[in-house]
Amino acid sequence: MPRASSFASRSVLTVMLIGVSVGWARPAFSQAWAPPAHVGAVTVVYQDVANTGHRLHDGSNLKGFDSASQSLLFNLDYAVTDRLSVTLALPYVASKYIGPETSLFLLPLDECHCWNHGWQDVAGTVRYNLLNDIVAITPSLSVGVPSHRYENIGEAVLGRSLLEARLGIDAGYRFPAVPRLSVSGRYSYAFVEKVLGRSIDRSNVAIEPSYVLARRLTASALFAWQRTHGGLPSTDFTTEELFLQFDRLIRDNSFHMGASVARTFRHVDVFASYLQYVAGTDTHAGHAITLGVGWPFER
Repeated sequence: MPRASSFASRSVLTVMLIGVSVGWARPAFSQAWAPPAHVGAVTVVYQDVANTGHRLHDGSNLKGFDSASQSLLFNLDYAVTDRLSVTLALPYVASKYIGPETSLFLLPLDECHCWNHGWQDVAGTVRYNLLNDIVAITPSLSVGVPSHRYENIGEAVLGRSLLEARLGIDAGYRFPAVPRLSVSGRYSYAFVEKVLGRSIDRSNVAIEPSYVLARRLTASALFAWQRTHGGLPSTDFTTEELFLQFDRLIRDNSFHMGASVARTFRHVDVFASYLQYVAGTDTHAGHAITLGVGWPFER
């Protein structure tokens, strides 16, 4: 099933660093090149995230208020036509406060130092390919909806529990002089449900150079930026009402770097990645380790 296997090798990259865990809403890898019609993949991704403190507005690190999260992402990709493809994803998240005995929010959810787990947000994406050759261009529309009413205040929460709609565009280029080398880029703008009447929309930019090390082995690097349009800097949470919405209202601006490897087999694909915080303000420092397996199919 070579066509399906080829699609899965690209499909798994799209969910490597999807960042389903709290505080890690990072852009997925590019999907600039479109798969053939009626080809799909089912992918399961495990991610371990360590949030090692809060970066304040001046860039300094507020240490001692660490948290950890682990998640499983269940992802389905399917190409309806040679140009149109869809994705459905649902993560199951477990979060835990691992800082000092007294937490930042002084909430029972954090103070127990126990795992809080449950389903997070359902995500759906539609992509339509415009160019699919040496140069590839694919716009997309994504929607994120909380799967249920879960707690969103504290360090050990499942997520922010907010509606989102994202417009994105992926672009890719394969170098004719170096057939094994390609580079992809992505820009997306997220329209996020307002919190206390304040806008927290954001932009995400990612650049991903990839190199085929062997026939079925690919290595990639990732450079990812996030800019929040609105929200509040960490210095402006001056009331209890605002402070309780800290993780939802924070003006999260950050830069991350990562690396990944993906291996395609006849009936299954496997991959691993590492993502590291590099710089930012009003955000979480830390890192994420991601492991996944994808099963391609062709109908």
